[in-house]
Amino acid sequence: MGQQMRPAKMLKLLESGRRIPVMDGSEQQDVHAALNDEEGKDRISSLPDCILHYILSFLPTKEAVATGILARRWKDLWTAVPILDFDDSKLYSSHVNYWYPAEITRFMNFVERVLLLRDVSNIERFRLSCRVCFSTSRVHAWISAAIRHNVKELDLCFFVDEPFLLPHRVFNCGSLSILNVEMNSIIQLPNSISCPGLKILHLGLVTFPDDISTQRLFSSCPVLEELAILDCDWINMRHISISIPSLRKLIIDDLPTFDSRDYCWGCEIKIDAGSLIFFKYSGYLSNDIHLIEVSSSVKALLHIPMVQEAQNPLMYSRLIKLFLELKNISSLGISGCTIESLFFREKMPNDLPAFQKLTRLELSMQLGVHSGT
Repeated sequence: MGQQMRPAKMLKLLESGRRIPVMDGSEQQDVHAALNDEEGKDRISSLPDCILHYILSFLPTKEAVATGILARRWKDLWTAVPILDFDDSKLYSSHVNYWYPAEITRFMNFVERVLLLRDVSNIERFRLSCRVCFSTSRVHAWISAAIRHNVKELDLCFFVDEPFLLPHRVFNCGSLSILNVEMNSIIQLPNSISCPGLKILHLGLVTFPDDISTQRLFSSCPVLEELAILDCDWINMRHISISIPSLRKLIIDDLPTFDSRDYCWGCEIKIDAGSLIFFKYSGYLSNDIHLIEVSSSVKALLHIPMVQEAQNPLMYSRLIKLFLELKNISSLGISGCTIESLFFREKMPNDLPAFQKLTRLELSMQLGVHSGT
């Protein structure tokens, strides 16, 4: 038999929201003693609402709602849980009918019930991952409901069969500090964008619509500190400037687009961020990256996979230019493929800059893997 856990410690685990290990019979009696005083009173239920809301926030939303049947004290606690997480991915197994199965109907009804019965408290984090095809209007209503509750973190992951327009309020939300959008579609942006408190923006799989609206998005985040552009499509873009004085962390993971005849030169991306301390690029340099006045405090990580020989000269010239723009940094991490890309001509390159301020160099032979990412 393993070492028994003291009642006080078990109560502390419960109050912190952490899981308690499987217990034997004597330990279960200790838990009962820890949660109930000499009069048999439930001690955890007597905790303040704010603590119970915090504990419930560690549960999946479906399980948090289910606690409402435990006792009268718990009946409405879930209506103020600060974190809501809705994910329909478990519905799509091989035996589920794609068009309006009962499971999808239950999912939609559950989301709407949770939002309809919620009290007036703010939402800290709202995550929604689902297929949009079953009801665009209802998805819009769910997102709008979260915004009305002054959501701080909005995490949206959508699988769409046709272009999907996010509610304009997503890009005009004063309470929002973190926005994650992952969507295999063109991200259609409104004419007016204002994100005064947005500090973290992650975009994944989206296709940027055009130069003007995309520029408007990046120019409307005055306090942005972290920007991640992951596997996004720049095919509609020609020139963009990411000029954000507050930006400290920038991650660009480019899709390989050299195979497109109409997109052989890519998009020119100018990056002007005086506060930048971390820059990571992974891709084939199918877009032309310009870093303006990079300071010595920047840590840069580069992963440039090898491409076909006929396409190497363009990638090589862009890689050399990127190294020139990073020559003043103090910390650099490069992958083995990046080194191969430098020496594809089977002779030592003469145009590499001298990194005179470099104090740390990391070499990784694994594809795209660097420590500290």
